Amino acid sequence: MLNIEDLSITYGKNSDPAIRGVSLEVKKGEIVSIVGESGSGKTSVIRAVLGCLPGGGRVSHGEIRFEGKSLLAYSREEWRRLRGTEISMIFQDSGAMINPIRRIGAQYVEYVRTHQKLSKKEAWDKCVEMLKRMRLPGADNIMRSYPFQLSGGQRQRVGIAMAMTFQPKLLLADEPTSALDVTTQAQIVRQMMGLRDKYDTSIIVVTHNLGVAAYMADKILVMQNGRVVEAGTREQILHHTADAYTRKLLDSVPSMGGYRFV
Repeated sequence: MLNIEDLSITYGKNSDPAIRGVSLEVKKGEIVSIVGESGSGKTSVIRAVLGCLPGGGRVSHGEIRFEGKSLLAYSREEWRRLRGTEISMIFQDSGAMINPIRRIGAQYVEYVRTHQKLSKKEAWDKCVEMLKRMRLPGADNIMRSYPFQLSGGQRQRVGIAMAMTFQPKLLLADEPTSALDVTTQAQIVRQMMGLRDKYDTSIIVVTHNLGVAAYMADKILVMQNGRVVEAGTREQILHHTADAYTRKLLDSVPSMGGYRFV
């Protein structure tokens, strides 16, 4: 499905890569979690996959292949067709990605009709259904609201609904539940895993929460200072880690009654 080979990412005029030598393979229907402290390079890796590196970022070495084709060779039109349909992304603050001066419904309907030939009514109904799946009460009212009229958690769920609308082959999730309360986090995690189970969607989830990684992931990638320090199956990383940094991450997870929930 996705192959990242010896990826290096450079920002601005810097000669030294911020991300160096990252390799990752994601199979169809597989969930891979990238964990590590802030600034370790997790988000840069998945933004490179989607071709939307910020701040003059560029892939300075390596290769990214999706279904056997190099994403680095994609034209602007090929990216337009791919983003949001075959590859979709849930941003850490999805609310910040929504136009603040347009109603949610106008933006969502436009997004759906860009990728699918539907009438405005059909697109509206599709959007409302997705919002309901995200456990958003009053979905019609949400569609008629401006972003500032919604809470941060509501805006995040709108962003998640948009990312999951077309059942993408690959879903990139950057701290998708960080702005949500614990109950809603559990619902969204189950929704994402349901997408995998029903449509065989591959998922890369970036998270600080090792509990989420332990619950969701088939494989875990641990990053520090722009490098991969350890990679393996969930069982290998959580119970047989050989790296001191990974052990520190695991030791930082709170325990209750002597039991650690990872």
